[in-house]
Amino acid sequence: MPSVMQSRRELMLEAAPVQRLEGGVAALDEIGNEAGQELELEQDQLAERNGQELETLEQQLETETDWDNDLDKPNEFLRFFLRMGFGAVMHPYEYAKVLMQLGYEPLPAVASTSWLGRSTLFLPSVHQYIRYIRHTDGFAGLYRGLGPRILSSASSALLSESLVHLVGWRQLEKPAHPLREYVSNTPRDGIIIATGLAISHPFYVISVRQMAQFVGREVVYSTIRGSVREILAQDGPLGFYAGFLPRLISDLGVLFCTSTLSAICNRVFMLKSDQREYNSALLQFGAIMLLYPLQVVGACMACSGSGVAAGAPPFMPIYCQWIDCLTDLIARGDHYRGAFIFRRTLPKMQAQRIYDPYGVSRMI
Repeated sequence: MPSVMQSRRELMLEAAPVQRLEGGVAALDEIGNEAGQELELEQDQLAERNGQELETLEQQLETETDWDNDLDKPNEFLRFFLRMGFGAVMHPYEYAKVLMQLGYEPLPAVASTSWLGRSTLFLPSVHQYIRYIRHTDGFAGLYRGLGPRILSSASSALLSESLVHLVGWRQLEKPAHPLREYVSNTPRDGIIIATGLAISHPFYVISVRQMAQFVGREVVYSTIRGSVREILAQDGPLGFYAGFLPRLISDLGVLFCTSTLSAICNRVFMLKSDQREYNSALLQFGAIMLLYPLQVVGACMACSGSGVAAGAPPFMPIYCQWIDCLTDLIARGDHYRGAFIFRRTLPKMQAQRIYDPYGVSRMI
């Protein structure tokens, strides 16, 4: 019996260190688990804190970018008033250009030499034309027709996008496919142009007729209200859209040519953003010059048969259709009159048609 008890005591003494070691290992495991949990918690908190800081930095960057964009892009109202103010300041040039489009030349042509050294007849430049108007009507006379012209520009700028906004037709942004962007944006821009022109054209007709009164010294279209009554009395509501179709064809033609050729050039030559802008500007200028005769036709039709001297013989034939006007202008070589307002050469065809019954008042 004593030997059994002694053996048990020896076994217990031998097992005690093992139990203490196992307990220490378990305690270390618990400490390690707690430390791991605390480390994971700290890592989660650090990641969350870093995410919040990153979001804050992104918001600050977006705010700064929006602020920079706001600084880069002028206020829309400011741009509108600057545009109207610039149009008012430059109105005498537009006034002289309209009279040139109508074919009124009160000053004689003079002989001079061209860039190639050839003897050519030159019509007075726009500055000589403006001086003549100022000498006749004074400084205030340079701004005849300014009121309806400002109304025409303002109504077109403010209301041209009303129809596309009404139907919810939005413009596609640059990330879209080029072909899809062209197919979607070109008709949308065409609707904007047609809407703006339809709203502003009645004021354009009034403005042209007011400026055309300089030729015969009439006073029928002196005020906008009087002009409205006169047009309604003579031609009815359709009189406000005299010359509308050639101007519409011209503007839509410029849009189609510019958009199509720009899309082709951008696709074939892989132009950069700044190169695309310059390319579009050049293409637009070429399209405007190509279709400029329709602008002349629009001005002539807005004045033809209106009761002012500039729209009747001997200054201008009375045209029934705008096609007749375009054909007649091309036959006379007058379809580009007013396109160049500084160095204006008299077409040879005009110089040879001295005995034309409708000489468009070329006082040579």
